[in-house]
Amino acid sequence: MKRHTALIPLSHDHHHALVAARRLRRGADSAEPAKEAAAFLSFFATETVPHFREEEELLFPHVVNREEARELIIAALLDHQRLHAFAAQLSAVLRSGRADPVVMHALAELLEAHVRREEQELFPLIERLLTGEALDGLELRENDAIGRGAETVPSEASGPIWGASSEELNATLLSWNDGEGPPEHVNDERDVLMVVLHGSVTLRTEEGARELSTGESVIIPKGQRRKITAGPDGARYMSVHRRRGPLQMGFGHSGRPR
Repeated sequence: MKRHTALIPLSHDHHHALVAARRLRRGADSAEPAKEAAAFLSFFATETVPHFREEEELLFPHVVNREEARELIIAALLDHQRLHAFAAQLSAVLRSGRADPVVMHALAELLEAHVRREEQELFPLIERLLTGEALDGLELRENDAIGRGAETVPSEASGPIWGASSEELNATLLSWNDGEGPPEHVNDERDVLMVVLHGSVTLRTEEGARELSTGESVIIPKGQRRKITAGPDGARYMSVHRRRGPLQMGFGHSGRPR
C-alpha cells in the first residue's frame, strides 16, 4: 500500500511493531518467556512509546475534529492506553523474575490489531482528509535516522537526521543540500528557535528574506509562515520548540467521548 512520504516513517514503525508482536507471541510459548518479555519491553519503551507520542502530538490533532475520523482516533487513543497498561502489567510481573504468557499473548494480539487498523483504515482516511500541502507540512520524521543519532547518518542525507525530546522540549537536527529545504509551512502553536550549525540558509517569512550563516540563530514566532532554503554549501541547523501536549479525549455531559 503506497503511503504519503510524511507517513512513511510511521508505517515503518508499524512494520517493526508487527515483528515485535509476533516475536512476543512466540516467546510466550518458548522456554525463556522472561527473556522475550524483557526484549519486548525494551522495544516498547524505545520505539513504541515515542511513536505513540508522535501520533498523539503531531498527527492526530490535524484530523481529530473531522467527524469521519473521530471514531478511529478514539479507538487508537484507547489502544495506546491499553497497550501502556499491558506493558506495565508485564513489567511488574517481570520484576519478580518470571513472565506471564497470558499477558504476553494479549499484548501481542492487541498491538497487531492496533497496527492493522491504523494501516488499513486510519492512515488511508487521514490521507484522504488532508491535502497534500497539509501532509507535507506535518513536522514528522522524514527518515528512520531521526532519534538514532546524527553520527549514523551520511553527510549527504537530507531532512531530519536526529531528534530528541523531554517532557518540555522537542529538538530536531536537519540537514539539507544546496537549494533544498522543508516545504513552506506554519507552526500555529509554538515559537521555534532555529540555530544554524553549518553552512547557511535563506529564511523567508511574511517580514521578508533573511540570510543566516553558521553560528547565527533566530526565533520564528508561532503563526508565521516560513520557508527555509539551504545555501550553496548546504546547511545543518537545529530546530527547538516546546513539546505539544498529548491529544486528550474530551467527554460530554453523557460521559461519552466527543
